[in-house]
Formats: sequence, structure tokens, C-alpha cells
Amino acid sequence: MATVLVTGSAGFIGYHVAERLLAEGMRVVALDAMTDYYDVALKQARIDR
Repeated sequence: MATVLVTGSAGFIGYHVAERLLAEGMRVVALDAMTDYYDVALKQARIDR
């Protein structure tokens, strides 16, 4: 099983990339700074999912 690092994983693109990789059976290490440039509650909901 491949392991992939996804930076910005709580943002729009990073979240969808991580979701796709997980669906394909890869292990994902997710990293995000959780800055308030975008809605932090939305980012947290993406991480929780």
C-alpha cells in the first residue's frame, strides 16, 4: 500500500485529492495549517470526515 502526503488537506483541492486517494486504497498522511483564510469550521468538518 502506498503512502501519500497531502498538504493543504483541509482545503478544497487537498480534501478532494485525499478523499480520492483513500477511495483508491492508499494511505494518506494529511497536513494542513488550519489558517482562517477559509472557514475553519468547514476545514474541521472535512478533517473529521
